Amino acid sequence: MLSEPIDLSKIDATKIIDVLYGFFHRDFVAERTYLANNIYINPRSHRKDEGKELDFWHLTTREDKEQVWENGQRVTRSNGRYPDYDRGSRIEWVKLILTNHAHESIKLFYHRETNRKRSIRLYLWASDEDFVVILQKLGRADSFLVTSFFVDHDGKRKDFEERFQNYLGGDPDLQDCEWF
Repeated sequence: MLSEPIDLSKIDATKIIDVLYGFFHRDFVAERTYLANNIYINPRSHRKDEGKELDFWHLTTREDKEQVWENGQRVTRSNGRYPDYDRGSRIEWVKLILTNHAHESIKLFYHRETNRKRSIRLYLWASDEDFVVILQKLGRADSFLVTSFFVDHDGKRKDFEERFQNYLGGDPDLQDCEWF
């Protein structure tokens, strides 16, 4: 179902972001993409950085964070976002996973986040390929791409498997949360 990742080593390093943005623009800006034929994947083009949608940056870069102590408290500090070649090389997979969300190789589950709003997000996890796409609902028939990334450690795989099993098990915290 999924194509080979893009070989970024064959692209001039100064052009990688523009090449990747071409795929994002084709799949989410120039054409409308829908999940389950009725939930619009809104690229939120009004939110840009360096002329590109913020959602694009979350599909192609990774935030560098560090834990530091400030005023006696442990806090997380961001050192910025940097290209993530494992994410970027799989940017075409995002639309493929969305349009093939019911494929047997995709583990679909909802999870209540620990963020301030305790948002329920939809995870589409291509577990055999170690790649996940995460969506959040915007309204009745809109959603946005929170992120997508290559799962690169066993702890995250275990966490996703637990979330998947929790959803399948009928977690009461996720009662009637399905979008479609």
